[in-house]
Amino acid sequence: MAKENSRIFSVESVTRNIINEIDSDNNSTKGRAIMASIRNSVNRPLTESTDLLALLFRYMPEDFLSNDGKISDEEEAIVTTIQLYAIHQQSKMESVLLKEDSEKWKNLGYSLSFLRKDGDSTASDRRFNTMITSATFQELSHHLRQMIKLLKSKTDAKVDYPRLSRDLYRYLRGYGEEVKFSWASRYYFLKNENEGEK
Repeated sequence: MAKENSRIFSVESVTRNIINEIDSDNNSTKGRAIMASIRNSVNRPLTESTDLLALLFRYMPEDFLSNDGKISDEEEAIVTTIQLYAIHQQSKMESVLLKEDSEKWKNLGYSLSFLRKDGDSTASDRRFNTMITSATFQELSHHLRQMIKLLKSKTDAKVDYPRLSRDLYRYLRGYGEEVKFSWASRYYFLKNENEGEK
């Protein structure tokens, strides 16, 4: 278990390093081109996105690399997170990265809970529920992209993307129910806090 925990935190660290590099240059022409390339890598073979590959393998420890030509769980969690970040950051001048160290930002569920603040939350709740009932990682990834697009269009909420990569890795390693439950608890808990304030 200690080795698994170490790998979880390594996934988070690698993701943080990659995203910090992208984020530091996201308003330059080159940075925007890299972000566009990353967004275009969704649902395509990774070999078609050389910008993403160069970033990925610059920071990836050797023991995360696939031995059989199939993407490893570590690679999958990191790539998916970077793609989600690139979708969220598109057309935004200010970074969407959560840079404050606050306990209230427990996980993605807290960020998505900002979709519930503007009155009727039926549509966002329906999308969230569809996401957390996903049966496969591919299905989860698809719904995550939809939720991030919705978050981007309706709020200024930020996301702790390195932490998200950790959650996605845990999902891939068989802890999907725990991950989805933790997101749901933060997503729905804010509603109860707000109702208590009225």
